[in-house]
Amino acid sequence: MSKHLSLIKLFLPGLLLTGCVEIPNLSVDHLPFSEPVACQVPSYYKTSTSQAIPVIPNWWTLFKDEELNQLVQKVDEGSFELKAGLARVERACAVLGINRADLYPQINGEGSIQKIRTSKNDSSNVGGGRNNNYNQYRASMGMEWEFDLWGRIKYLVASAEADVEATMLAQQDLRLSLKGQLAQNYFALRFLDEERRVLSDAVNVRLDNVKLATDRFDAGKTGELDVARAETELATARAALAAISGQRTRLENAIAVIIGEPASEFRISRSSKAPNYLPAILAGVPMNVLENRPDVAAQIKTLKSIYTRIGSAKADFLPRVSLISSAGLSSVDIGNFISWSSRTFTLGPSISAPIFQGGRLRANQKQIEAEFKEAVADYQQIVLVAIQEVEDALADLASASNQRDAQLEALSASRKSLNLSILRYKEGLVNSLETIDATREQLNIERGYVQIRALEYDATVRLIRALGGASCLDAEACQECGCIYHTCNCVIENIQEAIAGSVVP
Repeated sequence: MSKHLSLIKLFLPGLLLTGCVEIPNLSVDHLPFSEPVACQVPSYYKTSTSQAIPVIPNWWTLFKDEELNQLVQKVDEGSFELKAGLARVERACAVLGINRADLYPQINGEGSIQKIRTSKNDSSNVGGGRNNNYNQYRASMGMEWEFDLWGRIKYLVASAEADVEATMLAQQDLRLSLKGQLAQNYFALRFLDEERRVLSDAVNVRLDNVKLATDRFDAGKTGELDVARAETELATARAALAAISGQRTRLENAIAVIIGEPASEFRISRSSKAPNYLPAILAGVPMNVLENRPDVAAQIKTLKSIYTRIGSAKADFLPRVSLISSAGLSSVDIGNFISWSSRTFTLGPSISAPIFQGGRLRANQKQIEAEFKEAVADYQQIVLVAIQEVEDALADLASASNQRDAQLEALSASRKSLNLSILRYKEGLVNSLETIDATREQLNIERGYVQIRALEYDATVRLIRALGGASCLDAEACQECGCIYHTCNCVIENIQEAIAGSVVP
């Protein structure tokens, strides 16, 4: 009894010192700052849209382009980036399972057969009373179960759970980004087709101009300079047409990579008409960005993961109490190995407390706290960038809309000017220079109009991406609408089961 008291006196000061560490009552659902006011969020955007419609989960269907719908579907089916993202989700779930395992008893079995020879001169064999050459047969089962008195394991499980949710949201953000890139490239390609049509018409017009100039030269009505000028304009238009083909091929190749197909085998047929339906998107208010963007939501989950790890780091200062037991059989005679007399058994608590670690535990806590401060700053930056992206897209959309109206008026005037110039040239009232200038001006204005239309579509897609694409940020809602992970239902089911099973009472 006195021996046991001596041991208690030896370890009691260390236990009391570790007991002075305060464990905060950390909640996985609340952070030490209010999410919406983590940084200053304006109440409205500089530019607003009127008569607009809200974004829907399948936002690409708003453009009413069946070929775009089919291409977007291929992103879910073939994108290797999404497959890599799913693997990251599975990995996060595996880490969650590893942490959850520490909540339960760890049971192991062990068995051995040994040939043993001890020294005849050993103290245990003095007098020759023991055989120094014998076989030893053992079989046992051991159990160790740590009592999570301070919540160390609970915090690790909660952190892993938040990591799973953050990884799922990052996968949503990746999916939104890929589909947005695809839509931007697709519309850029389609308007290049329209620009190609404009240039093809321009080449035909310039062929007619060359013929007209040649006929007038042969008739002696004009000089050879007019023919040279017309041929120069024809060659310039053909060069611009060739440049369009190279740009289109690069966009086609980019789309092939996004949907997971070899660029050499992927083709998008040319279209005879440009996209003609542009939806007006409702931007809402800046606060909606915090609610709808998956990258913002993912960063909040990352904050929760790091914050709960602080609780685990503080729990490391306190003693770990475990229950250890083992039971088995041990014998030197195989004949009576399986008998009641060969049984062995141990059972008792175990306590381990850090007394001196050289500052390692304190440094670990400070490291995690610094990670949390960094994550808070990252969250604030993500929110600011998100609002900036919406503002930029709205400003570009409004600017392109105003340019389009003005460019359309200029296009109408340039066509009228060109017709008058050609008529005056045919009647011999002016030389070819006026006609060439009018033709060149009309082409530039028409190409500019097509490019402005392309900018409108690009800005609309960027606005949808900046608003979060109406992503479902709730696991149950995502399961109902089927907007995420429908390429691997088994993965999402495993994720949900892992999260549900990680709740600690």
